[in-house]
Amino acid sequence: MSTESLNRTSNVIETPSINVDVLKQNTFKDDRAKRTCINTLNKRLHDSKKKDKLRNMFIVSSVLLSVGALSFIVG
Repeated sequence: MSTESLNRTSNVIETPSINVDVLKQNTFKDDRAKRTCINTLNKRLHDSKKKDKLRNMFIVSSVLLSVGALSFIVG
């Protein structure tokens, strides 16, 4: 293997263009604007649990119904 190909590729060095102003910006804002009502979070949690329970009941009932229909047809 020749070293000419390695020397040619190693000589090319690119400097990345970074916008320094973007890095210096202050990204921290007032924490008071990020507050959320606990009641809203509890309601979302309750709704998601209710959806999960309904979905699980639908899956279980459809499995039992299909097993019952299959046993009725076979038996």
